[in-house]
Amino acid sequence: MLSRLLNTKEDFHVHTSHNDHSAPDLNVASAVKYAEEIGLRTLAFTEHVRRESTWIDSYVDEIEKVDAKSNLKLITGFEAKILRDGSIDCLPRYSEAYFVIASFHTIYGNKEIWMNAIKNAIQNPDVNVIGHLAPEPTFYLDNKELIEISELLKDHDKIVELNAKYHRPPVDWVLKFKEYNVKFHLGSDAHSLKEIGDFRRIHRLVEIVCSNS
Repeated sequence: MLSRLLNTKEDFHVHTSHNDHSAPDLNVASAVKYAEEIGLRTLAFTEHVRRESTWIDSYVDEIEKVDAKSNLKLITGFEAKILRDGSIDCLPRYSEAYFVIASFHTIYGNKEIWMNAIKNAIQNPDVNVIGHLAPEPTFYLDNKELIEISELLKDHDKIVELNAKYHRPPVDWVLKFKEYNVKFHLGSDAHSLKEIGDFRRIHRLVEIVCSNS
């Protein structure tokens, strides 16, 4: 998963019908079957989670049952919302035990709040990946701020996701992260079967990360 070793046979961001906006046929078994058919080797299930979510144990059990019969490497995980203070919307007993993508799903409309939140999320030891990272529409990061984020990502060994659904991060961010030897991996952010392992929309980002320059 190092920056120059991106593997298009690995998808680290796949949802299921445990949320209320994925395709109804996107369950764990169907996702694994489709992933096997298209030649994937690794699949991370990262369902949207909240602290009050009540389906988590059944979701984990479902993955474990399918994993026992699959040749794929399956990863059980969650996508947790980054909250205003930079904490994540996931109970510690789950974030400590499973793979976690931390992502913004709220526009705070304030650069200072956003910066504080992302820095705290990056420093959270339970967070493995920062998902679909990009600025809010009302601001951009200057070079100094982008360097600060890059150094934090590197120092805390966080992976930055190249997100196929939202085409993120921005190219200049990817270049800066690469300069600071930040790790990357691929995430389709699939909410339907056909989106699993489909990284065509981010082929340019993949090329940038994998180039020697």
